[in-house]
Amino acid sequence: MSNGSTVWLPTPPSARRPQRRGRRVWWIVLASLLTLLVLLVVLDRVAVAYADNRAAQQMKSQGFPIKPNVSIEGFPFLTQVVARNFNDIHITASRVPEGPVTLSLVADATGVKLNSDFQSGTITQINGTGLIGFSNLASVAGVAGAPGLSFKAAGPSQVRITLNLQVISASALASIQRVGPNTFKIHITSTDGIPASLLGSLKDFTVHIPSLPMGLSIQSVEVSGQGVVIHVTGTNIKFTPNGLG
Repeated sequence: MSNGSTVWLPTPPSARRPQRRGRRVWWIVLASLLTLLVLLVVLDRVAVAYADNRAAQQMKSQGFPIKPNVSIEGFPFLTQVVARNFNDIHITASRVPEGPVTLSLVADATGVKLNSDFQSGTITQINGTGLIGFSNLASVAGVAGAPGLSFKAAGPSQVRITLNLQVISASALASIQRVGPNTFKIHITSTDGIPASLLGSLKDFTVHIPSLPMGLSIQSVEVSGQGVVIHVTGTNIKFTPNGLG
């Protein structure tokens, strides 16, 4: 007879064991997947580091004045390799000799498409800036016939030129403007006590950069607190193992 109470019997160990084994299998599968993902990420990053270095070496061998720093953006990298299409390649270089001046370059190449040989292709667009420091510009202008010069910013398109000699210290205001594909001019607009004979060719001093790397050309020029900034661009640039096509 029963008094209405319920008696719960313990679950036999044999009934609990399959559940524990099932959970253990899922944990093993999850751990394996995580390990595989980590390995793929590491492989991707190793591959992109190698490609960055190879791209920098290739740029130098094709005429870049120095070996730049190259960073292929986007993740994952290996899928871009398979597609032979790279959305963004970031390029930086310091102290790049360009004709009479030295500049620091920062640029982004977008829409880089490789041919099946992986050694030639097309760069859809490159946009960048080059900075020519005031000290470098003053040195070049001094060689041109006006020694003892220093430059500083006086506006978006103007510089204040100071002439420091033993017998005179005076200044002048000059404008900076682009006058050709790879040329900009410093033109004296007003003087504050500097005799014209001391200015020499600086009265209309032209800076010509014979050939920018990667087929770039100057689009505009402006003045910053650090120096003269040139904005450069290039479109549909074809390249081959032997250089730009």
